[in-house]
Amino acid sequence: MTAVIVRLVAVASLMFALLAAELAATFAFPGWGRGGIAIVAATMVAVAAFGFMELRQEGASVWLFAAAAVLWLVILLGLGSLDLLTRTLYPTVIAVP
Repeated sequence: MTAVIVRLVAVASLMFALLAAELAATFAFPGWGRGGIAIVAATMVAVAAFGFMELRQEGASVWLFAAAAVLWLVILLGLGSLDLLTRTLYPTVIAVP
């Protein structure tokens, strides 16, 4: 029981360290753009998948469902960002009587 708690605390501490690294990279290196931050975010996803979800001990069906969930998350986030990327403000003429 204590080994599980120690592992979970270690994984949570790693996630907090990665969060601090992501925030530090955002403010310290603004020229990195989204590429450097995406690497840290992908590392956080891997830590969550293998640290909290323990995917390495599961079978093929669990891996398939986890991959499908990531696929749908990418699709939904991509479609959600398309709204902001394609929105255009058109000037309108206000008729004053």
